[in-house]
Amino acid sequence: MGRGIAIIGAGPAGLAALKAAQEEGLEAVAFEARAECGGLWSPDDGLVWRSLKTNLSRYTCGFSDHPHDPDSGLFPSAARMAAYLRGYARAHDLTGRIRHGHRVVAVTRAGAGWRLIADAGGRMVAYEADAVIVASGVFAQAALPPGAMLGVDERVSHAASYRGPEDFAGRRVVVVGGAFSGADIAAEISGCAADTVMLIRRPAWYVPRLVPAPQAMMSHTSPALPPPRLPPSRLPPPRLPMDLVVNARAEAARARGLSPAVIAAERHAWLRGIVGDQGLLHPLLQVPDDGRLAPMVISDAVPDAIRSGRLRVMTAAQFDARRMVLHDGRHDLPVDDVIYATGYAPRLEMLPADVRAAVGYDPDDRLQPVLLAQSVFPDGIPGMAFVGMYRGPYFGVMDLQARWAAGVLSGRLPAPDRPAMDRAMAMERAIRDQRPRPQFPHADYPDMCDALAARLDVMPDLDQTTTFGRFLWQGPVLPAHYRLRGAHARPAGARAVIAEVAALFGHDLRPQPVDPSSSAQQRSL
Repeated sequence: MGRGIAIIGAGPAGLAALKAAQEEGLEAVAFEARAECGGLWSPDDGLVWRSLKTNLSRYTCGFSDHPHDPDSGLFPSAARMAAYLRGYARAHDLTGRIRHGHRVVAVTRAGAGWRLIADAGGRMVAYEADAVIVASGVFAQAALPPGAMLGVDERVSHAASYRGPEDFAGRRVVVVGGAFSGADIAAEISGCAADTVMLIRRPAWYVPRLVPAPQAMMSHTSPALPPPRLPPSRLPPPRLPMDLVVNARAEAARARGLSPAVIAAERHAWLRGIVGDQGLLHPLLQVPDDGRLAPMVISDAVPDAIRSGRLRVMTAAQFDARRMVLHDGRHDLPVDDVIYATGYAPRLEMLPADVRAAVGYDPDDRLQPVLLAQSVFPDGIPGMAFVGMYRGPYFGVMDLQARWAAGVLSGRLPAPDRPAMDRAMAMERAIRDQRPRPQFPHADYPDMCDALAARLDVMPDLDQTTTFGRFLWQGPVLPAHYRLRGAHARPAGARAVIAEVAALFGHDLRPQPVDPSSSAQQRSL
C-alpha cells in the first residue's frame, strides 16, 4: 500500500492501531489534536481529574504486550495511566509517527484511497492515504441534555473540565448524573462543599473496586497464598478487583444459557451480598427486583459519603436547570454550581456523509453511536476501519480490534465476507433495537475478545487437562491471553502476566524447577 494508513487519534485506540500497523509492516501516521498522546488520559487537556484512579485493575487496563510497572498500584492513577501510554509509544517507536496538534476536520475520497484535511494550529494540512482507521473514540466530546446552560452560565460545567474540588469549597453543588464520573466527582466534592446533591434517574448498584472472589475461581492448595489462620470452611474469600472476578470465560459461557430474568436475579443477589440493602442507605437507591439488570457503578466513596450525610441524593426531576434551583418538596433551594456528568459522545462529523450513513451514525445515541461488524468494519466502505468505537472500551478489545484492522488492511487477513458481514450487522442492529437498553451494549467481554481473537487466529489453548488451561477458562480474561500464540506472539511475557494474576487467586502457574537428579535418572533409563 503505497501511501500507507492514516489513523485519526492517538489515544489508547490510536496507539494500539499505530502499533498494530507497524507490526503488519504498514506505513502509518496518527493525527492527534492534543499536544501529547493519551487521549482522554492526557493530564492537561484530557477528561481526567487529579485524584482519578482506574476502575479496572492494571491487568485489564493495559495492552497485551506492555504490562504496567508494578509500582503503578493495583488501580493506576490518571497520571500513571498517562505515563503508561507515553511509555507504550516510546517502547514501540511510535512517537515519531504521531502528528500532534493536528485535528482532522475532513475526510474525503481520493481515487481508491482517502484525503484527510487537518487543522494544524490554523494551517490546513492535506494527507493522502490508502486506508483510514478511525480511532477518535466514543469519549470525544461532552454530551449534554437539552437546556443545559454550558457556555452561557459560568456556574455550569461538565465533568470533562473537572480537575479537583477546591473551587467548590463552601458552595452548594449539584452533580447531574450518578454513573462513574458523577459518582466519583460528587463524593469528592462533598468533602468540602457546603451542600452536595447527586441527581439520578434510576437506582444503580454502587460497588467497591475490590469484591469477594467466587470460591470456584480460587485454589486452596497453592503455595502462592499464605497458610490460612482460620479453618478453610470459615476462611473469608479474598477481595479482588471487580474486573478480574466478573470476566471469566466459564461463567460467561454458563450465563449464555440462562434467561435474562435469571441472570438479573443472580446478579442482584450477588451484588446485594456485597453492598447490602441499598434502600437502607437511601430510598432512591433501592434496586427493584423487576427481572431487569440494574446499572452497576464502581465507586468506593459514594456509600460512605451518603451514609455520613455529606452527599444527598435526589431525582433529576427535582432540579430546574433554567432557574438553578432544587425542589425538595417544600422549598426551592438555590444552587451555586452545576456539574453535568452526563457522559460523552463521539465526534465523527469529519467523515463523508455517505460513510456516516453507512455506519448508522447517531450522535445522540450514547450506547451505540455506530453500527460496525464486531465494532470494527463498516458495511460497504472498503479501506476504512474503526478501533475503540464502542461503549466501555477495554484495552484488550481495542488491542484485538487494532490487530484485526491492520491485518485486513495489510492483506494478510481476509476481510469479512458477505454472509459474515450480514450476520454481524444484523446482530448490531438487534443490539441497538433492544428494549430496555442495557448499560453496556457489548456486555459479554469474554465472547467479544474471543470472537476477535478467532479472526486473528490467536486464541489461547484452553486445554482443561492442564493447570494453565483450566485457569485460562475459569479465571479472568486478560489482554495477555492473546499474545500466547499466533502472529506477533510474545508468549514469555504473556505467561508472566497470567501467572501474576493467577497468584492473586491462589494458583501457582510459575514454571516448576526441574530436579537434576530426576532428569539424569530418566536419561539413564
